[in-house]
Amino acid sequence: MTNLIPTDADREVTRCLAENLCFSMVAGAGSGKTTSLIQALEHIRSEFGKNLRRDGQRVACITYTNRAVQVISGRLNHDDLFVVSTMHSFLWNEIKRFAIDIKAMLREHRIPAQIDKAREKDNGRDTKDARAARETITRLEEELALIEDVSVFTYSDAPFSDYRNGGLSHDDIIEIAGCFFQERPMFRKGLGFRYPYIFVDEAQDTSSIIISGLNLACSEQGLPIVGYFGDPWQQIYDKSVGEFAPPPPPRGVQITKTENFRCSVSVIALLNAFRDDVQQYPAGKNADVPGSVFITLVQAENPQGQRKRYTEEQIGRSLERLDIVLEGYGWRDREDIIKLFLVRRMIARRLGFSALHQLFTGQFASTKAQEGYEKGEHFLLAPIIKIIWPLVEASIASNSRAAIDILRRSSPSFDVYGDNSEVPLIEMIRQSSARISELSQIWERGTLRDVFAYCRGHKLFTFSDRLKTHLDRAPRNEVYDEEIFSDCKSDWLCDNFFNMGTSELQAYCKFISENSIYSTQHGVKGEEYPNVLMVIDDIEAAWTDYSFTKLLAPQTFGAPTEGQLSKTEKIAYVCFSRAEENLRIVFFTLNPESMKREIVQRGFFSEEQVEILGN
Repeated sequence: MTNLIPTDADREVTRCLAENLCFSMVAGAGSGKTTSLIQALEHIRSEFGKNLRRDGQRVACITYTNRAVQVISGRLNHDDLFVVSTMHSFLWNEIKRFAIDIKAMLREHRIPAQIDKAREKDNGRDTKDARAARETITRLEEELALIEDVSVFTYSDAPFSDYRNGGLSHDDIIEIAGCFFQERPMFRKGLGFRYPYIFVDEAQDTSSIIISGLNLACSEQGLPIVGYFGDPWQQIYDKSVGEFAPPPPPRGVQITKTENFRCSVSVIALLNAFRDDVQQYPAGKNADVPGSVFITLVQAENPQGQRKRYTEEQIGRSLERLDIVLEGYGWRDREDIIKLFLVRRMIARRLGFSALHQLFTGQFASTKAQEGYEKGEHFLLAPIIKIIWPLVEASIASNSRAAIDILRRSSPSFDVYGDNSEVPLIEMIRQSSARISELSQIWERGTLRDVFAYCRGHKLFTFSDRLKTHLDRAPRNEVYDEEIFSDCKSDWLCDNFFNMGTSELQAYCKFISENSIYSTQHGVKGEEYPNVLMVIDDIEAAWTDYSFTKLLAPQTFGAPTEGQLSKTEKIAYVCFSRAEENLRIVFFTLNPESMKREIVQRGFFSEEQVEILGN
């Protein structure tokens, strides 16, 4: 058992385990949520482990990322009493042997639901979106007719489905498992017998249908029990539940953990000003660390570029003002500062992928394309981030083992059950070395079209239909006209992308993969740093889902929508709470004087914590 003093929340969890009660623990940033989770698992091992092993039962701990799986497994000494897994892997392992039921769920629920969704997008007109919707409907109807011939289903961490060949996507796994929970009582009963204790880490990032399904499986008195650990204010994924709770009383108990073992006194005061459901207090070694929080309001310029964006010259002046602020902090050119830039164009300018940024935020980019670029999920970028650049990086580092692992996971040619399953291992190793060497040479001197062509020719990963369509069509030679070609402007985006070299992609991939001192809000959830700099400019970011300006000063700039308020306050909370000791916020705003008055009046910052940098 870990030699730690349990908190009141930990003691309440222990009581729930003793009385076979389900529970949820809402634990704010820095509260030691993972420690509470580990302590609860260790308590189960200590008190019930012998009987569980005797009966061939195990304890499930489901979390959100592979990194979290490694951390939790390591802290449990990789004890096989525990099944520590990501949500998708856990669910797939539980449903994959029920091929007949999976087929039924696809036939009766999943595929018809997608057809209905596509029909909603078909307005009957000859627009690109309507045509794409009709093509999707046709494809899904064909796959629905062919699904009866599928006998084996596979899940390979792919973002898209291939139903006619039995291939399931991320979303398929969640939706199908949700149907299993709702419609298969024996599935729920079997799951509960195998796992008398089911813990869900980062519960706020779990799908609502899975939360409902687990609660249904654990709704009766006795075992199994479900325990949720998380924080609704740290939910940053759109499709997740956010708010979570166990089955209602008396079956379930809701627990709040109020300690903060991470942040200084000053940072905790700011966090408490933002939320009223959990009021934290400093605990542990940080209880006597005052720390510091300052916000500098920088006079922003009225945007002079297209689509109410800054020009390149204005971005340059903004960077100059930022450097002035950093100089005043004594933080300029320091490598020990984590920089959370909520301003992508500044990052792109600093790190060297301005042309890529301009392409994905310019006239050829839809809002969806820009969001995909910012998250690293766009269909053009995802295979580069997840497969191509890691292979090149492995080649540069002479890490053949890493390259082989990537190929075995992603390449049909190197899949142990794929095209070359009968080829001897030594030959596959030789081929993998040749492939990554050739790929690295093309990456060094070729265009992105050349890179994709090589990958496709040697089946280094599975190409989406959309990517193949754009690679196969003839490039657009017409001069782009918004009125004529607005429905197919992605053709021009793809053509420009394919003609690019790879140098900017290398910088972009390093940024997205968190191999930089720069980062963004999604990349740092769960991390902590002594000194944090947060840079915000709603105008430069040009987003619609977020508004830090309206969050902090609604009287000056107008109230945010309900969606903007919820998303923005969560992102702000996640970023603020990364700071262990000192937090600095640089906020570019058109009205710094009014903003200062309002944020002080609302109690977010004191007068002494706010300064203004004018023109």
